[in-house]
Amino acid sequence: MAPSQPCPEPMRILNIIQCSNLGGMEQASLRLMEALQRRGHALSVVSLHPLGPLAPALLASSIPALGLGYGQVPLWRWLRRLRRELRRQAPDALLLTGHSLPALLAIAGGCHGRLVLAIHFHHTGVKPRWFWWLFYAIATRQFRAITFPSHFVRREAIALYPPLAARARTVRNPLTPPALITPAARLQARRELGLSPEGPVVGNGGWLIPRKRFDVFLQVAARVLAHQPQVRFVIAGDGPEAASLKTLARELGIERSVHWLGWQVSMEPVYAALDLLLFHSDWDAMGLTPIEAMARGLPVVASVLHGGLREVASTPAVAVVLEQHDPEALASHVLRLLSDPAAAAALGSRGRRQVLALSDSEAIASWHERALADPAPLVPPADPLP
Repeated sequence: MAPSQPCPEPMRILNIIQCSNLGGMEQASLRLMEALQRRGHALSVVSLHPLGPLAPALLASSIPALGLGYGQVPLWRWLRRLRRELRRQAPDALLLTGHSLPALLAIAGGCHGRLVLAIHFHHTGVKPRWFWWLFYAIATRQFRAITFPSHFVRREAIALYPPLAARARTVRNPLTPPALITPAARLQARRELGLSPEGPVVGNGGWLIPRKRFDVFLQVAARVLAHQPQVRFVIAGDGPEAASLKTLARELGIERSVHWLGWQVSMEPVYAALDLLLFHSDWDAMGLTPIEAMARGLPVVASVLHGGLREVASTPAVAVVLEQHDPEALASHVLRLLSDPAAAAALGSRGRRQVLALSDSEAIASWHERALADPAPLVPPADPLP
């Protein structure tokens, strides 16, 4: 990422976002908008779906937001409403966040080429190949640049539609540097969450779905508890796998040591309560939870089969990231770090420096300014893939 440069003339930037939940895509998009605001630009949001839990955060940041009724009204009426809103706002530049084909068609011809498309999701198993081929065939004719949060997901996209390579860029998700977790903050967070103030706490958060592999989390927990029964494990989140995961915890005999926190409006108290983050995933473009944990100085132990996390947690000196879900090996790393607080603190400190260096919100906002500014040269071809 190039260093921050002087701002161009202030722009009115419309961000059309797929939905306004509290997932990684939405939170990364919010941080980008806030950074662009700090640089003097006016931001607004149109959510393709009705406004969701992100709405209060948008309001707090003075970002006007409108939710459309995708899936609740006939498609022709939804398209007409989106086009009408585009004409009404007449933005200087446009961000499209997400892989909505109807939105791609609706904005055709808007903003005279001052458009950037942000794809935050992996491709395999999400949509059929023909969808991605068609989506990127249209997008490469409309957008100045198409961004991905990791080389991994960019590589996926180029394999699906090779001409995309000329406009594809890896642009990391921005982070605002959070404060380090203090002992007082940890104690307060544990009180808020109903956790014991004493003893180590290991946790994770996210949508309880199969690819997030919370079953591996519980299997690792069982192995850790066999050696250190005082450790407590917390899971923040909910989803269709919740009931089966709670059954697994009972079968493993660890139900008394696992705390189910449900959905959290903010993950701040969860991160503050932890001594270590334990993360697993089969597929992820770039897991937000371990990145946010590293930014707060928490040591991270993870296993990811397919994803971009290893690009940021690039060496064992900044985080433990295994390429296989190996509960025994993962438990060994957790036990080692819990028994050596100095080593855990050093790992967390190095991880924080690494993440914040790669996710500087001002540099990322500056890049978007240059991509959206008019007149401006086309964004150059993508950096060579490793």
